[in-house]
Amino acid sequence: MANRQDHLIVFIITTLVFIVGIFSGITISKNKMTTIDSKITDFEENMNSIELGVLISDALKNETLSCKYLQGKLNETQSLLSELGEQVVQYESQSKIGDEAYKEVKKRYNAVRTQYWLMLEKLKNQCSNNYTTILYFYRTETPCPACRDQGVILTHLTTNNPDIYVVSVDADEDLLLIQMIKEAYNVNSTPTIVIDASTIRTGLVSREELLSLI
Repeated sequence: MANRQDHLIVFIITTLVFIVGIFSGITISKNKMTTIDSKITDFEENMNSIELGVLISDALKNETLSCKYLQGKLNETQSLLSELGEQVVQYESQSKIGDEAYKEVKKRYNAVRTQYWLMLEKLKNQCSNNYTTILYFYRTETPCPACRDQGVILTHLTTNNPDIYVVSVDADEDLLLIQMIKEAYNVNSTPTIVIDASTIRTGLVSREELLSLI
């Protein structure tokens, strides 16, 4: 009789631990999603500031002053984007990709990244900035064996070259802005990279080849 009671107690404790673990996981997941959502909002605010700065620049016709301000905001936005990207990747690695909340946040994330690339190109032309932009198309919904390797190569490239800005965009994301850019550059497969809004390469591109194209 005592053994049965002991087994019952162990079973109850194990069940409680399991339930607590599930609810703890849900709470942690929600907290991480809230953090990501908050950082996207911060990023959007920075983008709005940059866009406003561009309008002021056009009105004042003082490119030296406005470009100095805009470059500072650009660096701040790049830092936010890096932090945001790390958190999104971490969330993806925890198999939360199917969450509806995650899908909505990821859509916003891809939208602001695409806007960031457009702003990089605009400021590069307007302020004669000597940096290189790389727009990198990858996929998450459909198989892309080479996308992971291309991502690693681009990460190492930017680590050693601060004047290279890489903006990654999910080609599977159903956003008008992304679809328009894909059509403009005839992006039909991944990985695909667009260097300085002109040079296009499809398939895995090595670090050496990338450096030769920049």
